[in-house]
Amino acid sequence: MSPRRQVRVAPSFFDRLDDLLPADRSPTGVPSTADFLLHELPPLIDLLAVDYEAATLAVEDVPEVRVLVASGVLITRLALYVVLADDDSVEIIYLEIDHEL
Repeated sequence: MSPRRQVRVAPSFFDRLDDLLPADRSPTGVPSTADFLLHELPPLIDLLAVDYEAATLAVEDVPEVRVLVASGVLITRLALYVVLADDDSVEIIYLEIDHEL
């Protein structure tokens, strides 16, 4: 079994999350940023911590960046862009989500 990596979330991720989701859950069911952080992000962080290489794909033309494509509980499709830091930890740097919520 490989060692569990530390996973960090960059400020750029939080900026992007704020751009994509509202601060409060909408009446139509669009999840809030807090919903995402509580329900979607923890299992993805665990996956990156345990199996970074197998869980991610290389990003064409940007060799240092990899992407984790997943579906969540509240978000149908999402992509987390990550880099491997010098200390061998994973840093989540960017987010894309399905806009048809």
